[in-house]
Amino acid sequence: MKIEARNLSFAYPGATEPVLRNINLVIEPGETLAIVGFNGGGKTTLVKVLMGLFEHEGLLEIDGRDVREYNPQTLHHHTTACFQDFQRYNLSTRENVGVGNWKLITNDESLESAMKKGGALEIVEEVGGLDAELTMFGGSVRSTQAKPPPNQPKVARLSGGQWQRVALSRAFIRSNDATLVVFDEPSSALDARAEHELFERIHSLSSSENGERCRTTIYISHRFSTVRKADKIAVMENGTISEFGNHQSLMQLGGRYAEFFKLQADAFA
Repeated sequence: MKIEARNLSFAYPGATEPVLRNINLVIEPGETLAIVGFNGGGKTTLVKVLMGLFEHEGLLEIDGRDVREYNPQTLHHHTTACFQDFQRYNLSTRENVGVGNWKLITNDESLESAMKKGGALEIVEEVGGLDAELTMFGGSVRSTQAKPPPNQPKVARLSGGQWQRVALSRAFIRSNDATLVVFDEPSSALDARAEHELFERIHSLSSSENGERCRTTIYISHRFSTVRKADKIAVMENGTISEFGNHQSLMQLGGRYAEFFKLQADAFA
């Protein structure tokens, strides 16, 4: 999917000031775009506008056509995303992941493949299988019993990090049908090793088995070490893109990206 924005702006209804101002960028099909910047800089809002979720001012084209010309359902069918405010369902592991692609909900191999990519495969073993029920609450009648009644699934409560992995798996199971894949701070609850492995899988999404660039990938991250492999990096400040390029060009520029990359690198030295 090719995405092009020219003089793009956006304001929430009733707001006196726009959240996004004069956004200009081009993402070619199969490229990976990383978005970095300060909290409140408009990163998540920009991604949602680029996905066609919000009305906007200025030009936004998807594959050379104005986004308004698309049927929203058709556009969203080719998109998958995992946002910070992902949903947690009091449903089975199978359903929590399979809701991302209902046609695969009975395909254990596809579910487990997606959960491996999302780093959630070990959860299946911990909770007692794909049909174990996941809950957001502290317990239930079934979960407090030493042995659940026959033919009744187990119930498990997950940690915040485990829920994030389930949500990531939900996005991955849909990625085979998607031409745009979006991740919003996908590693916020992961440790360093899990984070590294996740971003390796995210970057691999852009390439098909024959090596062709097929899926456009956009991700937001506050950890600059995770974005250096991206084809393009956008630095967001105060609702606009202040710097745009790849890691090497932005380091040579010596601006905000280079400053914060060095600060974070020194902190982990």
